[in-house]
Amino acid sequence: MRSESPKWPPKHKLIFPESVKKLLKEPAGKLISGDPDQVIEEVKRLIEADNPPLVIAVGDYTSAKLREHAARVNVYVVDGRIERRPSAVFDATGLRIIECVNEPGTISPEAASRLHELLARPGIRDVVLLVRGEEDLLTLAAIISAPEGSAIIYGQPGAGSVYVKVDKNMKERALEILELAESSASSEG
Repeated sequence: MRSESPKWPPKHKLIFPESVKKLLKEPAGKLISGDPDQVIEEVKRLIEADNPPLVIAVGDYTSAKLREHAARVNVYVVDGRIERRPSAVFDATGLRIIECVNEPGTISPEAASRLHELLARPGIRDVVLLVRGEEDLLTLAAIISAPEGSAIIYGQPGAGSVYVKVDKNMKERALEILELAESSASSEG
């Protein structure tokens, strides 16, 4: 029984073994499938209906489509890649860019801290967290750091977009997954 969540953001890099990455292939929220433009219009309707305190988009394609459709997004988390291939689909013109490093298959203390700080800022909007490395696992960090009621949207390759409504149960689930990761502190020394 856990009375307190682990220290967040982490002080050491969290490394996710393949077995844990397989768990993460399941959508964390509502999967919306279909034509990409219709999917984003449905996501936009959900954002407008829920009126979440924060909207976080994770992934270049998802972020680009949300921006193209003028959906409300406070923070975009991108890495300049789509399905591990370089891409320039997301246009950050007019947005404030903050950079961090996050190696593939990990959550780095730097990336988790930057995202955590951004999501704690009152009135945050029009910000891009540009990740050097890979942004995928930062969805977990966003779930943990975002205020309850926030919405996180990310792409499910070949399936559509996932709309995650952050609540206490979703945060608990994210923390349980984090407990399965290996801390680089255990391999140092």
